[in-house]
Amino acid sequence: MSEDSDQDSDQDLVEKSQAGNLEAFGLLADRYKRRVYDIAYNFTRNTEEAYDLSQEIFLKAFRALGGFESKATFYTWLYRIARNAGVDYTRRKNNRPEYLFPDDFPADESLLHPRVSNDSVVHPVEAAEIDKEIKRAISELSPRQQQVFVLRYYEDLPLSEIADILDLRVGSIKAHLFNAIRNLRKHLEHYVAE
Repeated sequence: MSEDSDQDSDQDLVEKSQAGNLEAFGLLADRYKRRVYDIAYNFTRNTEEAYDLSQEIFLKAFRALGGFESKATFYTWLYRIARNAGVDYTRRKNNRPEYLFPDDFPADESLLHPRVSNDSVVHPVEAAEIDKEIKRAISELSPRQQQVFVLRYYEDLPLSEIADILDLRVGSIKAHLFNAIRNLRKHLEHYVAE
């Protein structure tokens, strides 16, 4: 493989992979391994099981690569495989599907419009408590609202890509996002500016 393979676009690497170039698929896997692991961990909540599920996800992606069409981005397609594998994992474990949020999920203060101004200093203990409350509130959202919220505010994906990933219309994504934010504000009303 050439030295500039790291600079190849996802589409170039997909085409090379579809032509049988295993090294190109390895580069795709390296490019997305952390994101896939994070998705897997959100379903398993266990390091070893997340690693195993990540391997399963990449194996499924490799086997299905021939059917990949560039209507969506590679990551959108891979995310859908990862999400479905996570739901299957959850069913196998006989648990409720819980796609929560990454442990390092950044609480978006602008979303909640806190009473404290940006100029004021928030004590670290208070900030940790606010972060804990935000995560608790997110965990109380419906699984679909959690997915949409995390994809929008953690993964920073555009609404159209979220719609592709979840196989929903953009209008439905907007509605789920609106309801998620409304529910979060309700759960966190004592932190929200009036």
